[in-house]
Amino acid sequence: MSTDKIKEIQEKYNIIGRVDEIRKILLARSVGKNILIEGEVGVGKTTLADAISIYYDSDFYRIDCSEETLTHNLIGFFDPPLVISNGYVEDSYVFGPLTLAMKNGGCLFINEINRMPESTQNSLLTALDEKILEIPKLKTITAKDGFFIIATLNPSAHVGVNVLGEAIMDRFIWIKLDYQSPEEEREIIKQVLDNMSNLDDNIIDISQKIIGATRKIVSIRRGSSIRGGIDLAALISQYDNHQSTQNWIEAAVMALFNKIELEDGSTKTKNEIISDIVLSVLNKSDFQ
Repeated sequence: MSTDKIKEIQEKYNIIGRVDEIRKILLARSVGKNILIEGEVGVGKTTLADAISIYYDSDFYRIDCSEETLTHNLIGFFDPPLVISNGYVEDSYVFGPLTLAMKNGGCLFINEINRMPESTQNSLLTALDEKILEIPKLKTITAKDGFFIIATLNPSAHVGVNVLGEAIMDRFIWIKLDYQSPEEEREIIKQVLDNMSNLDDNIIDISQKIIGATRKIVSIRRGSSIRGGIDLAALISQYDNHQSTQNWIEAAVMALFNKIELEDGSTKTKNEIISDIVLSVLNKSDFQ
């Protein structure tokens, strides 16, 4: 796969790193395959999906999944008042994101597909396999050239996710997104907060080390994403005293409390664990 294409996507869509993942996505697209991206919250799954759809000049349709995502949310439905007035005709039908992507040769982005009920998952099968979709009482939709699906998958350990059926899994090319390297994460924090005058390399470095540490503590089921580092760096840069341990602890609790999940039976609270992490990182840093 051409390195020029990878660099073009990185530069055009402000993507730091992810060379190997972009290469794999381009490889999958080159043979017309649908893509399933698995990774923790905040690793950039949506950013990559959006960039790839724009790169291929595809209309972008999105659906965010939950237990309430039913087949009609994905495919569409007949509007009852219009049916009464006009009957079962196309003008009475409200097309869903899957149908629109197929009709227009676009990209359907399915966010957190494993939060979708199995019955809704099954409605994707013919679209994935044969690129056709039967809408009862209306017509059969045949996908235009360019139609493809990118779906994201949260790890099965997450609360509220369903097991994807074998039939669905079998129709995707699987790509894994892990957390990025510390160097790339520091670069991302700097890029996002570029307009903040009080930000310095030391704040960025410590913020990244703190979120990195949350991913290594056994009592934490899910550590912080890069968003935690961005929020922490932004908050601490607004304090008059960047050298205050108490300020770092306060900012870290604010930034990370909602971004980590503890293991069941943890003997410490989130506040205590975050405070311990901050103190440990500051003690190991060139922090005065």
